Amino acid sequence: MPLLLNMLYAALAAAYLWLDASGDIPLNFLLKILPLLLLCGWILRVAPLRQHFTLLTALAFSMLGDVLLALDGQRLFVFGLGAFLLAHLWYLLAMRPFAGHRPLLVLPYALFAGAVLTLMWPGLGAMAVPVLGYICVILTMSYGTWCSSRRNAWLIGGGLLFIGSDCLIGLNRFWQPLPGAGLWIMLSYYAAQYALVRGFLTPAQRD
Repeated sequence: MPLLLNMLYAALAAAYLWLDASGDIPLNFLLKILPLLLLCGWILRVAPLRQHFTLLTALAFSMLGDVLLALDGQRLFVFGLGAFLLAHLWYLLAMRPFAGHRPLLVLPYALFAGAVLTLMWPGLGAMAVPVLGYICVILTMSYGTWCSSRRNAWLIGGGLLFIGSDCLIGLNRFWQPLPGAGLWIMLSYYAAQYALVRGFLTPAQRD
């Protein structure tokens, strides 16, 4: 990504974080997705639509989730969760073909998920099944970054950052309020989206 676009992405993300911390702002859902729209523009600038259709679709579902959560994070939470679940499935499709499995990574992923679920479980209630399904999908997406033939440090880092961002959301909502949660959630989220897109547009790392 050219330096100017990198700086613009960081500036748009920082502007949203600053304005969001200032309180309710008009059209905050639009401000929230501007960095992702910039990523879409970058993708279309370097490759035709048909080449990265799955990646752009993943970003489109991510933006849908952003808009739903920005409009009403309480009542529309489950719909936002569904939009991001679809985004992760499209990210998985974009990672094809897969070069093999890395079974040694399954245990740390499972242990981490188990620890987070243990903390959240008492507060999940009726959200238990949707959250369990979502956790399975995002862990599969992140695990897929290690197995993809496109594998590189950016792609892997993006998958891990997405887990970190969603973990903060879950703990803050279903366990207990976390200091500065909103800031860290969005920082890791914007970093995750940037890293994933850059990973898809970067040549694969060879073992």
